[in-house]
Order: sequence, then structure tokens, then C-alpha cells
Amino acid sequence: MINERAVRFSRITVRCIRVVSSVISGSTCLAALLALSAYAAPVAAESTAHASKAAPATQKNDEEYTKRIHEYLQDPRITTELVDHLPASDTVPTPLKFFGKMPGQPGELYYNEEINSYYEKLAQVSPRAKFWKIGKSEEGRDEVLLAIADEATIKNLDKYKDQLAALTDPRKTTEEQARQIIKTGKPIYYLTSGIHSPETGGPQMLVELAYRLIVEETPFIQEIRNNSIILITPVIETDGRDKEVDTYYYGKKTGKPKPPLMYWGKYVAHDNNRDGMGQYLKLTQNITKTVLDWHPTILHDLHEAQSYLYASTGTGPYNDSLDPIAISEWWSLAQTEVMEMAKRNVPGVFTYGFYDGWVPNYLFWIAITHNSFGRFYEVQSYGPDNNPNLQLPATTTSREWYRPNPPLPSIKWGPRNNTNIQESALLIALHQVAKDKELYLENYWLKNKRSVDKGKNGPTYGWVIPATQRRKVEAADLVNDLRHQGVEVDRASSAGQFGKINVAAGDYIIRADQPYRTLVDMYFSLQNYPAANPLPYDDTGWTMPLMRDVDVKTVTDKSLLTQPMTLLTADTAVDGSIQGSGNILVVDHTTDNTLVTFRFKNADTKMLAAEDDFDLEGHHFRAGAFIIPDADAAKLGPSIKEYGLSAWATSSMPSVKTHDLNVPRIGFVHSWQRTQDEGWVRAALDHYGIPYTYFADQKLREGNLRSKYDVILYPSVGGSSISQVNGIPKTGKDPIPYKKTELTPNLGALDSSDDIRGGMGIDGLTELAKFVEQGGTLITEGSTTTILPDFGILSGISIEHPRNMYAKGSIMRGIITDTKSPIVYGYDGTQLPIYFGGDPVLEVASARGVGTGGIRGGAPTAPGVGADITPNAVPEHLSPYTPEDAEAANADKHEQISEEAATRQMMRQFGMSTESNEKPRVVMTFPKNANDILLSGELAGGEALTGRALAVDVPLGQGHVVMFALRPFWRWQTQGTFFLGFNTILNWDDLNAGAPKPKKEHEEQPGS
Repeated sequence: MINERAVRFSRITVRCIRVVSSVISGSTCLAALLALSAYAAPVAAESTAHASKAAPATQKNDEEYTKRIHEYLQDPRITTELVDHLPASDTVPTPLKFFGKMPGQPGELYYNEEINSYYEKLAQVSPRAKFWKIGKSEEGRDEVLLAIADEATIKNLDKYKDQLAALTDPRKTTEEQARQIIKTGKPIYYLTSGIHSPETGGPQMLVELAYRLIVEETPFIQEIRNNSIILITPVIETDGRDKEVDTYYYGKKTGKPKPPLMYWGKYVAHDNNRDGMGQYLKLTQNITKTVLDWHPTILHDLHEAQSYLYASTGTGPYNDSLDPIAISEWWSLAQTEVMEMAKRNVPGVFTYGFYDGWVPNYLFWIAITHNSFGRFYEVQSYGPDNNPNLQLPATTTSREWYRPNPPLPSIKWGPRNNTNIQESALLIALHQVAKDKELYLENYWLKNKRSVDKGKNGPTYGWVIPATQRRKVEAADLVNDLRHQGVEVDRASSAGQFGKINVAAGDYIIRADQPYRTLVDMYFSLQNYPAANPLPYDDTGWTMPLMRDVDVKTVTDKSLLTQPMTLLTADTAVDGSIQGSGNILVVDHTTDNTLVTFRFKNADTKMLAAEDDFDLEGHHFRAGAFIIPDADAAKLGPSIKEYGLSAWATSSMPSVKTHDLNVPRIGFVHSWQRTQDEGWVRAALDHYGIPYTYFADQKLREGNLRSKYDVILYPSVGGSSISQVNGIPKTGKDPIPYKKTELTPNLGALDSSDDIRGGMGIDGLTELAKFVEQGGTLITEGSTTTILPDFGILSGISIEHPRNMYAKGSIMRGIITDTKSPIVYGYDGTQLPIYFGGDPVLEVASARGVGTGGIRGGAPTAPGVGADITPNAVPEHLSPYTPEDAEAANADKHEQISEEAATRQMMRQFGMSTESNEKPRVVMTFPKNANDILLSGELAGGEALTGRALAVDVPLGQGHVVMFALRPFWRWQTQGTFFLGFNTILNWDDLNAGAPKPKKEHEEQPGS
């Protein structure tokens, strides 16, 4: 930016040159003058160009809006010259004029549709903006995009879009072409917000920012508008935004406690920002499609969790697959924001000390995995009510190298503070990128180019996914999910051998010499997170082939790149088939998840499950195979084909013991305390067509459960067993409703209640135990596995919280100890990769001393899997777990004594036994050797897990309690263990199949 003094200097210089040159002669002097002229002319030209774009000296501010900015600001230090005013416009309405309320105004929020309508209005009245919709949410709300740039750029958006697409693929774009685009192209800075619905400030601020970028005529804003393209999606979680606004206004207008935001989207709350790899949620799919369409140079996601503003870099360890350029970009722009805000004396802007930079599951990693620049802010909360005395702990107010101007110990905070600080920092970032546009375009080009070059130079040249592997439907599903994220997948045209890897015709090949190989590298590699590092921010292990139990082979032979292959241009599908003839169908159990869809879609067809392995017409069938007598092939054939199943027709029943696959009536229990994790279980049931009745744990108290349900699922809630039984405390005199009303029209879409306080209570817990005693099957996972053992309803099982063990979201080796259990039907071998979050740990006496070995036959061979894949196992003294953690966990246990006694007394009143006559059936455990446990991620103090149970079937009365310490349905990533849950549902009334007969009393034992 050229200031007025420079402009005057250049003009005077040019005039002087003209005068002097008329009177001075001599070649030396003339050369000097020409050099001076050559210097001055561009300066003058640039000054003239800037002058033509500069703001009119008379551009007026909107007086009322500007007055309110100052009125609503709670502390004069939380502002800059960039946001302390708002320019007026005769054609573009301000947010205040459009809504009657403005961003930063205490006590006010916008609904999603209000923001959308304002953005649409901006595009209608200004040639500097364009508006369109990018998709819908699960509940049908629009997710939108607003583009802002100068008028000429908006008219030619497609040209700039095509230029960025060209920079994305160095296989099609030459170096010379790329250099020309870098000079003439414009970076796209994509702003997103509102993925976490209680974080309300980002969407509010983006309303004002859009207006400012369109209207303001200062050279600072002009440079942003002229040299870059801004894309904005103001609300990502559109369903949750409207629910949040409902709950806020309910509390404001009634003076009663507002309901907690139980549901954000249809399935998950906070975890909606952990779907980058799974890509199940509509919001993730919409953003991914936008990134693939527009190739934004930067994607910047806005959050609220830190004081006062955190610009993301990361403490490390950084993801191993990151290009070093990406790490440098993080630091360069964050340090610019910290410095520029410090120059303006705004306290509390920092970087480094919050996030790590490891797991690629966040929304902004959608950009990073596509070689763009992904980043985020965390800002002090918006409110929208003022906080007259915000107190901060000393740990966040100390001066550190990464926090040169720290937050204050106390401050008056409010929504205008939130708006000012993040809008100011954003404008600084936008301006820096616009000013250095060639740098960021060059970085984007180089990251793509280096990604392709890495695939050409090895050592990894590609990955092969055998198309005919046992779980062939899941292999195809993996391929399709990668394609939806932009990865190119080919199919081998002929067979070949590459090093030790055999490739068959039709196998899927992912070439490593493509721009998005970075994504594949991150997803397929093994993770090693040594416990000596800072505590991880989220999961530490996510290796996709292990999580999905799909065989993927890494190819280190360069000749793979010359293999004849055909690029997939549409999703691939596995066509199922029926071989042979006869009126009896046998459907192979491969643990492909579509098998459960087949059963429920044909619920009226009698089906049997084989209780053991058997052979038929040259094919070996695993236990659990579906046997369908008197099968109607015309009816079942289309389903078998659609779901990719393999079936054999025969004229005589196989010689194997069977039981009926009776279709159960399923009840699904949730707690009003937390709907975060159970949503992933619902997603799996919905996706695979399993019907269920959804209800809150409060309704367990009503009893008669066995008359309504055969199976009850009670997924993880979190917290202690006592808190899970008690639910939300009944404090205060007023009920807390969660339902659709005129005041709260967006609540109650999934479930509703007049009062969400109070959980199942002892009455509900008693009824749940009665349900099992009367022949029902209860399935628990994660935290809910602790309830029945802690309250003394199940004997022989104890819950442990080891003090010297730490495992943060890792992939472990599970040992199948009871291969005859229906819970593991279809699984091949004795080992299975499982996801374990670190708690709870189940101790069952009969589970100790289990054998182990190498990774099971037929298991996925992710890159690098070998004999020793736990290099990060460390001594106990390096564990991040502290004795205080253990004391807190033990305190919970002691607190439960009175509750357990009360439960046993109530059980006796109902004539129920609190102990089972049969021992727990341990289906899966950790290995007995600590060094054999970890497959990918982090584990410290693994000795505390050796031999402990992962899946237990506990007979109780006539029914069963199936307990999963592992998480079969973790996010949308553990498709490889989905069938542990599906098997339990399908075989709910025959879980005793294959169990050893109980020994008679006084029966002589071998060797006695």
C-alpha cells in the first residue's frame, strides 16, 4: 500500500526529471536521470492505480451502527481501527437495517435461515457478491456459500476456479503454465463457522464481515477484494444452530433454565468435527464437495474455546504425512496475526499452546488432505449475554514465548468483544494472503506437485485393494468413500506381480503419483504417538485398513505405475450371486455389513444360522452362515445381488447344527445427559436398515420392557455409573422441557420430554435387569458397561481404572478367545483389530492367561504391520496418567456402596437374583503380552490391559447382557467391528450357542 507521502514524492520526482533533463546534458548524467525516471515512473503508476481504487475521502460511516459498536463493546482494548466503525451504503443494507439487530448486540442471535436470507440479499444488491446453496442437512436445512470479490472477479469466477483446478494437477499443467497462473490467479480464502452449535459468535460475526468486505472502500479492504476471493459458509451445522437459538430464547423469554443442547445434528454433537475421515454426516459431505469443486487455497474454520483468540499452529507431534510447506504456512500466518494484533495492543492473541496437529479427522483437515491450507481459530465465547467479570486462571494469563501479550486475569466480556477480536484478526489474515497472493498460490502448486513427485520417486508407489477378498463389499465401500474424497482409484486390467504383491485383474489400485496421495498416506499409514509427547488432542490411531478390517497392500515396486489399469469414473458395486441349484440357499457370512441389511429387509423369511464351520460343494462356510430352507430365489435373488452377498443353492440341508435367526424388536435407550456417542450407533442402524424404537432412559421406569422388546441397546453415555443412573440432577423447582413448542419450534425432532431431569434411577435400573432376567438381551458399550457390575447386578466382573495406563483412541489387537460365540460369527481367525478409547477396563477372572500371536490370518496388512509394531510402549513412569486420576476414579467406586446395597434390596423385593448361576462368557480379550497389544496410536502402561476382557456375554436369568469395552461403532470409522454388534442383534436369543456345557457339581476334573 502506497501512502500519500510516497505519491507526492513520485509526482515531484517525475516533474523534476523533466525540468532537469531539459537543461542538463552528458551521457553519464542522462543515464542517471533515466534510471531515476525508471524508478519513479512505476511508483507513480502504482500510486495512480491505488488512487483510482482508494476510498473516497467522503465515504461515510453508518452513524447509528458505529455508535452501537462502541456502546456494546465491554472493554476498549478489544478493538482495532479495522472494526471500530461500519461504512454506510445507499444500496447494501447493514445487518442492523436488515434484521433490526446487529452482530455483537447483547441478548440477540440469528437463526440459520435469517443469515442465509441476508447473504442472498447481499448478492442481489451487490455485483461484488454471489450466493448459492451447497447442500442440505439431515433435517433438510440449507447450507450455503457466499462469494465476495471485486466486480470483475465475480463476473469471471469460473475462470479463477479453473485456474485453481489447473494448479491442483501438475500431471496436466506444465511448470510454465503454473507460473503464469500464479501471476494472474487469485487465492480463495474459504471461511466456515458454526459447526459447533453452542459456539455462536462465528456466524454472527460473518454477517458483519460480509457487509464490510462488500461495502468498505479503504485501500486495506480493496486489496483483499481485488487480489483474492472470499468464500463464506456461515453455518455448517445448520440443524444445531436453530436448536441453539431456540434454547437461548427459551431461557431469555421465560426466565427459566434453558434446556441443554441435547442434539445438534441428527446423529452427533461435538463429534461432527471428527467426521473428516468417515464422511458420514451431510455437513462433512457438503464441505468436502465444495473443497473439491473450488480448490480453496485456505480453509479457515471458526470456533470458541480459548482466551481470547488462538490462531492454530500446534504443539506437535505433527502428522507424519504433512508437507513441510503446510507446517510453515501454519506458523507464518499465525505469527502475523499475533504480531499485528499485538501492535494494536489487543491482549490475549496467541498460537501454539492448545492443539497438536496430529489426527486428520477435523473439518479443516479436509483442506489439508487436499494440499490446501487448513486452519482454525478458537475465540473467547460470544454469549450472547455480557459477562461483567470474566475471570481466567493463571495458566492462561501468564506471559509465554507463544503468548507475548497474554489475556487479562479479569475483564468485562461480551459478544461485541468476540466480534471485534476475531473480525480484526481475520481481516489481518485476509489482507496478508491477498498481499502475498503469489506466495500462497505457489505453495498450493508446489504441495500438489511434490505429492505427485513423491509417488513417482517412492518408496511407496501405490496401494492395492484385492477386489475378491473375503470382505469384498467393505473393500468396495472403502474404495467409494475414498473416491468421494477425490482420490483416483483404478482397476487392474490384467494380473501382475510387483515385488511380493500379487495383483489380480479387477483389483483396485490407488496410484501414489496423484495430487491427493497425501490423504491416502495419512489414512493408510500406521500411527506411532510416543507417550512422552504432550497429551493428544484427540485419537492417536486411525489406520483405515485396520479399522475397516479390509486387506490393503502397499506396493514398493515402481513398475506398478506401468500396469495397465482403468480409472473408475463412478462408484463401484459388488454384485452378489447365487451358485448352484436347489430350494435351500446358504449365504456366506463374511462380516460384510450388508448381510444384516439382507436379514432385516427379508424379515418375514425364515432363516437359520449355522453354529459351526462347514463345507458345501467345495466352499468352506464360516459359523454364522445364513441357511434359508424353502427359499424363494426370485424374491431373495435381487437382495443378494444388490448387497453383494455370495450364496449357494442346494437341494439338501447342510449337515451342521443351526438355530433360528428370529428378527428382534429393538429398543434403543439414550440419556438426556449426553447424546454424543449413541448417535454413531444410530447412524449404523439407520444406514444398514435396522429398525428400532428410540426412547430416553427415564422411560425404563415404566417397566413391561420384555413385552415390548427383545433387544435393548444402551450405548455409551460417559461419566460414572452413578451419574449415568441418576441422569441430569433435579435441581431447582422448574422442569426443564425439551420439546417442540411455539417458542422452541426446532426442538424435539428425535425425542422430546416435559422434563429431561432425572435418569433411569434405581427403578429404571431394576426394570432393565428384569428385562434381561425375563429373556431379553441387553447390549452395552463403553461407559454403560460399568453400570450393572458397579451396582452389583452382575457378578464375576469388576471395572478397573488403571492408574499407570494411558491409551488415547488407539487401535489394539483383540484376541477372539471364544470362537464358537455367535458374537464373532463370520470373523476369520482368532484376532481382530479393535478401537479402544482407554476406559473402561473389564476384569473377568476366567479371561486371564490367554494366548497370543501375530496378526491374524486374513487380517488387513496395513503398511508396515510386522512382528513389532509397538515401538512407543514406554515404562510406567512416562505415563501421562497421575495418581490423582486414579484416586478420583476410586472415589467414584467407594461412593457407589450405598447405591449398590439399595439396588440389591430392591432386586430382592422383586424376587430377582442379583447373581448369575452361569459364569461370564469371555468372547474377546487383550493379548497376554503387553508388547502385542498396540497396533496403531498410543499406549503407555499396557501391562494393565493384558488379558483383560474386551467383549463379554453374561447370562442373567433367561437373558444375556453383552458388554463391549471396545467401541464397535466408534464414529464412522470402525466398520470392521460393526458386525460384533450386528451378530449380537441377529442371534439375540441363541447367544448360548457353542457354549461349553456347565459342569455338574462334584464332577471330577481332569487330572484330579
